[in-house]
Amino acid sequence: MTQALERSNRNEFSIASLERRIRLNREAGWGLQGATSTQLNMLALYCQKHRLLPGDDVTLYGGSIWITVDGRVKLLRRNHRDEYRGFSQRPLSKDEKAEWGWAAKDIVVETTIRTVTYGEIKGYGRVSAAEAEGTKVEGVRHNPVAHTQPVEMAMKRSLARAERFAFGTESLQDEDELEETARTYVEERTNPETVKRNSDRYQEIFEPEEKPRADMEQADDDMEERIKESEQKEVERQRKQEGLI
Repeated sequence: MTQALERSNRNEFSIASLERRIRLNREAGWGLQGATSTQLNMLALYCQKHRLLPGDDVTLYGGSIWITVDGRVKLLRRNHRDEYRGFSQRPLSKDEKAEWGWAAKDIVVETTIRTVTYGEIKGYGRVSAAEAEGTKVEGVRHNPVAHTQPVEMAMKRSLARAERFAFGTESLQDEDELEETARTYVEERTNPETVKRNSDRYQEIFEPEEKPRADMEQADDDMEERIKESEQKEVERQRKQEGLI
């Protein structure tokens, strides 16, 4: 029985079987119909390497590999079977988002992963209102999933972050998470409130407080007086030395 299951699993992830699944997905219009032959070959090889199913666990968005929430859960169960004991997800309320510093219109999901050794580990995933509306950020590739399926994207990001918190660098990090990090960084750097706050902090630390003009004028007068006194003393010293006084 065990050998039969093993043979079945091997057949399921053979190139021929994966290509058949990819063809059915394309014919059904489930996101692969616009892909090139090179991209589909890349998808088949990726699925075979990670033992994931095209369409269900992995698909293509913008020509790049995109792991679905189902794919994430499958990898989570497989890679951490000794520690992993399930997970749950919930959206944050408007008050909770405000408390954490997120905008009210952002979609934020909390994931709780239950583990044997570490107990419950929480992580948060966000899709900003700008992403959900399809607003482009200069220097960052636009993620179409965040625009077309923002809730699922927030769920996936939340699950991925909680998984890394629980299991560290052993967890898979895909391209979407790198893009999210870059987008968040660029948004924060170009946000007017953030720029002003950082500028004020810089001035507070590195630029001394400017003295009032009256104090500066008084300091200049005092300096001029000390110079005159010094010059007068030098003249008197030289006259004494020459026997003139």
